[in-house]
Amino acid sequence: MRLAVLVAALAAIVAAGARAQLPRTVSPRLARAFTRPDTTVLAWVIAGPGADLDRLAAAVGSAGGRVRRTSRFVNAVSATLSGKAIQELAALPNVRRIQPVGVYVRPRTEGVGRSEGGAPSPTARPPDRLTALAADTLYGPGAWALRQLNVPILHQLGLQGAGVRIAMLDAGFNTLHPFMAGAQIVAQRDFVYGDSVVRDEPGEAQGEMDHGTATWSLIAANAPGRLIGVAPSAAFILAKTEFGPTETRVEEDNWVAAVEWAESLGVDLISSSLGYLSFDNGFSYTFTDLNGDIGVTTIAADSAAGRGTLVIVSVGNGGPAARTLGTPADADSALAVGATDSLGNVTSFSSRGPTADGRFKPDLIAAGFAVYVAARDSGLTTSSGTSFSAPLVAGVAALVQGSRLGSPAMEVRRGLLDAASFGLAPDNVHGYGVPDALVAYAFPTGLAQLGSTDSALTTVTPTFAWDAGTPPSAAGPNVFRLKVGSDSTLAVTILDTTVSASLFTMPFAPRPGTRLFWRVAATSTLGAVESTAVRGPFVVPAWVTLRTLSSPRGHTIRDSMPAFTWSSPGVAAPPGPFTYDVFVYPASRDPSQAVAAARGITDTTFRPAAPLERNLPFRWRVVAHLGPADSLVVTSPGTIVVIDESMPAATLLFQSFPNPFPNPTVGLASACIWFDVDRQGPVQLEIFDLRGRRVRRLAPSANVPPVLPAGRYGRPLSDATGTCDTRFAWDGRNEAGAFVRPGVYLYRLTTPGFRDTRRLVFLGPP
Repeated sequence: MRLAVLVAALAAIVAAGARAQLPRTVSPRLARAFTRPDTTVLAWVIAGPGADLDRLAAAVGSAGGRVRRTSRFVNAVSATLSGKAIQELAALPNVRRIQPVGVYVRPRTEGVGRSEGGAPSPTARPPDRLTALAADTLYGPGAWALRQLNVPILHQLGLQGAGVRIAMLDAGFNTLHPFMAGAQIVAQRDFVYGDSVVRDEPGEAQGEMDHGTATWSLIAANAPGRLIGVAPSAAFILAKTEFGPTETRVEEDNWVAAVEWAESLGVDLISSSLGYLSFDNGFSYTFTDLNGDIGVTTIAADSAAGRGTLVIVSVGNGGPAARTLGTPADADSALAVGATDSLGNVTSFSSRGPTADGRFKPDLIAAGFAVYVAARDSGLTTSSGTSFSAPLVAGVAALVQGSRLGSPAMEVRRGLLDAASFGLAPDNVHGYGVPDALVAYAFPTGLAQLGSTDSALTTVTPTFAWDAGTPPSAAGPNVFRLKVGSDSTLAVTILDTTVSASLFTMPFAPRPGTRLFWRVAATSTLGAVESTAVRGPFVVPAWVTLRTLSSPRGHTIRDSMPAFTWSSPGVAAPPGPFTYDVFVYPASRDPSQAVAAARGITDTTFRPAAPLERNLPFRWRVVAHLGPADSLVVTSPGTIVVIDESMPAATLLFQSFPNPFPNPTVGLASACIWFDVDRQGPVQLEIFDLRGRRVRRLAPSANVPPVLPAGRYGRPLSDATGTCDTRFAWDGRNEAGAFVRPGVYLYRLTTPGFRDTRRLVFLGPP
């Protein structure tokens, strides 16, 4: 016993060492083969971009490998390789990755018969009441599965998939089944036995075709009163890729080769109820591999989509746990379909996502529990599994594609996702939900909002735009209801209107800073309704932004007839264009006492017709108008003073400003004190309380000499921004640097032959 444990431990150490020495091009699942030259495995040799596959296949042969298939879709060669061959190939510069070929293992789903990939076997029939409700003179007892997808209404419109080519990839098909007697079969090929017959043949295992026949019947059956498929008028390409009765190895390369073959025949859709997770010698894909880029069937499915073919696959029967999907269900361009019961609830066995890179899976859900399908040779049976959900969705895709032949795969995919019941709130149980065939037909590419998801607007009258695709002729024009609100729930409505065009410009301008959210709902003349999510917020910009003379600290200027300039964002007409009233007025007075003004102008620059008085603080204001009743006022936060640079004729002390102070509105925390002196001499500027006690001396000071020459003081030095020379501004502090109490104070200017005192009010520390 101890020896066995020791041997196992040594084996684990050796295996770990081998994995550590693997080249990055070799999958860790091939560690054993890489270190044992005599071990033989079936593997994919994946080439780098632009590599010559024929030369790669020749290199595989030279290394002693036996080539099975060459795939242009995967850009790879599958081959039987020895460990020595893997070592040689891993060193080639054009080899990107070597990984095992998958084996499809069919797990069983307890209580619901064979799971995905298994032959359909009878399961518990739905309760009699449900069976009676589901029974239909045309569709038979399985009508509920089609009604869940809203398929019958498209059949009534004459849509049954005519003109669409669908490839079915499964374990075989009974092409002589009476339910599919009228089905149009374009081609068939057996990739397991290497012939062109997909039925069970003598000498082959019997019963292989049961599963594929069942899945095919959900699309192709045309037995009125018994079973009607979703798209019986479609043309079919049938590929047998799996050995069904047992769980022996069925290689991924059969599936990949079938996809390439079907693509060469011009298929529009591929439906496959197969998946790949477990591998040769017990290896399997890990969850981190399920990122849409590793599995070769995943790569092939995405390659098909890139060529215009939509691939619909089963998500798997590994639920209800999360992260239970396989490949190619993780492909980002394919549709992976989960299963529901007759009440629309997701079944417990239906696999859940997410993918390793965080995408929702499944993409869609459809009937997959106790679904009526074609039995082995004739008649009906019920079976369960996501195997039966995938062909139902593939049939809906065929109906949509049949109304708009030639549409790219990704458009069809987007339309189906948008038409699904959880389209606005997908998750890893439901995906986007059950698709509504009528909605997908009426809105074939869905309903998409255009423009950015949120931003600061560049216009005060934004245009909301959306794309509903081109409706089919039978559906007629769509009607759109646009709703705009100021919150994400649209509870506070700003606009609610109905239009026929796919864009709408707001006919009025919300106030600056308003947050806008919007949603649009479309209604087809057939009654189909589609809605977008709420998008936003979009912030309405300021109607007016002052561009000159607008600093909160104020401006001192030399030009007595300055240019006042502003800007406005875009605006639609109506309500635009903007018109403006402009006023320039003394800061101590009301705007109605303006010394310069203009009304109703459309220009964004204004110059006074006469010079502004010097040494007097001014403000300026713009009133923006949209229409006769809507207006908005913007006032300069700071003052503008035209400096008088001439020598003063007399000594003067001006009233301080702002008064009271501090004044956060204009951005000034100190009181500006201006004064003129007409002759050189000693100057004192002091602050007193009402009892006559000096609080602060501003001049002379460390920065102000005791004797000043004649001149104008208190203005900023040179061309500095603002309206104060900080040497002569009081911030409310005493000589010790502490704030004084709020209240009324006096400031006094004393020069030879002159003394004047004025009041100012301190409101307290800012």
